[in-house]
Amino acid sequence: MAKPIIGIPAEYQLVRDLYRNTVNQGEVAAIIKAGGVPVLIPTREPDLAVAYSELIDGLLLPGGPDVAPRFFGEEPLPEMGEADDRLDETEIELINLAFAARKPMLGICRGAQVINIALGGDIYQDIGTQIDHQTYQHHQKAPLDQGSHYVDFAEGSKLQQIFRGQRHVLVNSWHHQAVRKLAPQLKLTAKAGDGVAEAVESKDNDLILAVQWHPELMYRKNADEFAIFEDFIRRVREA
Repeated sequence: MAKPIIGIPAEYQLVRDLYRNTVNQGEVAAIIKAGGVPVLIPTREPDLAVAYSELIDGLLLPGGPDVAPRFFGEEPLPEMGEADDRLDETEIELINLAFAARKPMLGICRGAQVINIALGGDIYQDIGTQIDHQTYQHHQKAPLDQGSHYVDFAEGSKLQQIFRGQRHVLVNSWHHQAVRKLAPQLKLTAKAGDGVAEAVESKDNDLILAVQWHPELMYRKNADEFAIFEDFIRRVREA
């Protein structure tokens, strides 16, 4: 196929007194380097999700704000951060359309959480208060292109293959929410030493890989992190 078209939902943000549809350069640059063509999808019009879904070959769900808890049947806790219903609605619709059309997906941070929610799972609104034991510092204070804590990959997982057989890998970390109950279509394939979910993959096919960390901020210095994007483009080409 020609270079695959990768849809990336663009968050609606106030930047220098103007509202803009934005995607971080890391995701855009990584997709281009891996051989894809990124297409930014505005997220104020969920009704346009069908039209955008028909244009793309794969879907990348990037990081972003918290997911509104009404999408997984809860009320907001005091520790919840900013959320955007329109962003949530648009991404959930895009995920469901991609899943139905068997178009591969890559989730990053919030992207992993919203994929899990869209497919029937849920998340911790705040791991620091909802997990009853000491957790790591998941919202790291070190530069985000540096690793902060280790994750462990499940034996035989796609991530173990991508990382050339490694099982214990240092990653960056910038979140306070995380996958809790897994969607039926997903399996947990990486977790931190404190038990927090760090990656999920499809159970029965090769359509979904979603990580809790930010490979788009590490890939320039780390070939294994870039391999996540190379694997994504390969999955899209082979779908």
